[in-house]
Amino acid sequence: MGARFSFTEVALANLRVYDVTPGEVWEALHSSRRVIRHLGDDVTVVYATARRGRRLAVLLAEADGVDTDWEILSARELSDIEAKRYDEAVRGFRR
Repeated sequence: MGARFSFTEVALANLRVYDVTPGEVWEALHSSRRVIRHLGDDVTVVYATARRGRRLAVLLAEADGVDTDWEILSARELSDIEAKRYDEAVRGFRR
C-alpha cells in the first residue's frame, strides 16, 4: 500500500458520524500493527491501532486508479468480533 492518503469532505463527515478524528486515522494508517484486507479491485480496509490503543477499521479507495494514492472514505471503531480477529492476527505477527 502506498503512503499517500487524502481526506475528502465526505470522509471527514463520515469520521464525525463515528466520532473518529483524522489524527487517529493517520496514526492507524501508519501503525506497524496493521491488517490489510482487499475488498475489491480498488477498495481496501485497514484494521489498525491508533497510538492511544483505539482499534479502527479504515476504508480506503484507490484514487483515480493510481496504486500509490488512496482516498480515505470512512473509519470507525472495530466491533467486538473484528477486534478479536484483529488481536489474533496481530499476535500472529510476533511469532
